[in-house]
Formats: sequence, structure tokens, C-alpha cells
Amino acid sequence: MKKIILSLWVVGSSMCLSAQSFDWGAKVNVGSPNVSVEDITNLSNSGNGGGDLLEINDASLNWQLGLFARLKLLGFYIQPEAMFSYTNSELKYGNESGDVKITKLDIPVMIGKRFLRVFRVNAGPVFSIKLNQSIKSTANEISSNYKNTTVGLQYGIGIDVSKISIDLRVEKGLQSISNDLKIAGETFATDQRLNQVMLALGYRF
Repeated sequence: MKKIILSLWVVGSSMCLSAQSFDWGAKVNVGSPNVSVEDITNLSNSGNGGGDLLEINDASLNWQLGLFARLKLLGFYIQPEAMFSYTNSELKYGNESGDVKITKLDIPVMIGKRFLRVFRVNAGPVFSIKLNQSIKSTANEISSNYKNTTVGLQYGIGIDVSKISIDLRVEKGLQSISNDLKIAGETFATDQRLNQVMLALGYRF
């Protein structure tokens, strides 16, 4: 995964040299994430279901901060980004509960089209690299093996006013962000996917 991400950045750098125009800037995103949980299997109970007591509350508002570049080619544009991301959510199982905090590096690669020099539509993959995770519970009974790298999909609309860019995006998880959950001695294999809606404000230098 990391080699793929590095290759994308190399390709992007090469395209910068042949781009018809090139802009870059900084941006901040505010998101309202939702973690969907499917295919819950209680591995500690002979493979029987046990997810009826498992709850994953919607995460609080998360934020992202980073840089973006915009390359215009043949009437379209390619916008790679590097965003430092922080997410906080809550897990519950019976009387046990815990806060899950994850920091990661998100690298969206958006392909889009401008209309009337103001409006934009775009879509593309987002590659995520986990930087750190922290799970704090009342009795230290909750743990999870979150994956180091995952892939998702982003799509949305945006407007440009002078040097200001405003975007509204939807992100869909294409794969589970964890292999399993361990709560109060119970081990669950879950398909856990992160979906979110984001509002972004950017400034082109």
C-alpha cells in the first residue's frame, strides 16, 4: 500500500511539469463520521452471533488539516491532498464502554471538472495511513487491531471564489478499518467501515 501511495506521488510530480496550470494551498476539513458495523461474529463463543450487545456510537466531529495541489489538464483537474486526520468515537458492550481515538494521514487523489469557472464536481480514491490509535475504557477491557492502511472513496462538489475554495464531500469506506474487536473478554470479527460527510475550506497561495 505504501509503495502504491509513493508511486502516485511520483506520477503526480511528473504531471506537475506538464500541467497547463498548477495551484497549491492549505485546507481544513470538518467531518461528521459514522462507523458502520456489519458481519459481526463472536469468535469467543464458537462462532455464534453476539453482536446484539455491541454498540458503536457515531463519532463526534472530526477535523483534518493539510495541503493540496491542483493540476489542470485537458479541461479536467487532478487534486492530490495530504491531510492529517483525527477521529474520536465510542464503543459499548454491555456495561463496558471506551473512547477510540485514531490519528492518520489521509491522501485523497481527486479528479474533477470545473463549470463556469466557479463550480466543481470531483471524485477519487482516498488512501489512509494510521499514525496512532488510543482506546481508553473504564476497566481497560476494550482493544482492537486497526489496520495500518485502508482505501476509501470520496466524491463531492465545490466552488471557487477568488483564492478561496469550499467543498462538500462524502467519504465511503471500501474496506474494514479493523480486523477484530476485543471487549470484556469477548472477541468479535467485524466488517467495520468509516463513512463521513465533510465540509472543507481551502486557500490557494
